[in-house]
Amino acid sequence: MIYRSSKNGLKSVKERRDWLVRSFRTHLLPVLIDRGFVVAPAVAPGHSGPVDRELALALPLGRLVRHREGGVDLIEVDFRQYRRAAFRIAAGVAPKEGLMTLTGHWPAEDIYVSWLNEFYVMYALPRWQVSFFAWHWPYQSPTQGDYERLAQRVAEFVPELELALREGGLGSHVRRFLIPRTVIRQEQTGAIV
Repeated sequence: MIYRSSKNGLKSVKERRDWLVRSFRTHLLPVLIDRGFVVAPAVAPGHSGPVDRELALALPLGRLVRHREGGVDLIEVDFRQYRRAAFRIAAGVAPKEGLMTLTGHWPAEDIYVSWLNEFYVMYALPRWQVSFFAWHWPYQSPTQGDYERLAQRVAEFVPELELALREGGLGSHVRRFLIPRTVIRQEQTGAIV
């Protein structure tokens, strides 16, 4: 009996997540594609080696890439862990020349937003880092219509992402993350420490 109810619970979690992905493909993705973004796979094409399964599950829509003069705009719709039907949207501008990491040089199109020193994340409540999710009354399950309304509401916030990517401005749902660069200092001998 317990096994059967937990199996139904897992089915409903997967079903809700599928509703959200379908709603995104219907409402949010066309808005971003109209603004010049192109869908790229979640895992870079030149990547060799094992692929993190959680990364593939966290980015079911892949990454969105747009080339412009100042760099390459990147957007990732990052679904929350444990396959919940909640998400946040991360955005950043990668330098055109790409990025040098410990694993070598990566072209700008293959960079993940979280690798950048400065990036923006869109939350439902940015001060407390609350992800977007379909609200429903207690003791009631969300319906597919709830996820449709959520995707439509988030599609209205796309201008806030544009403001962050183009001018570095923050809208009411966007939070800026800045990772300070480490300073390499030289001692009196001239050697780099």
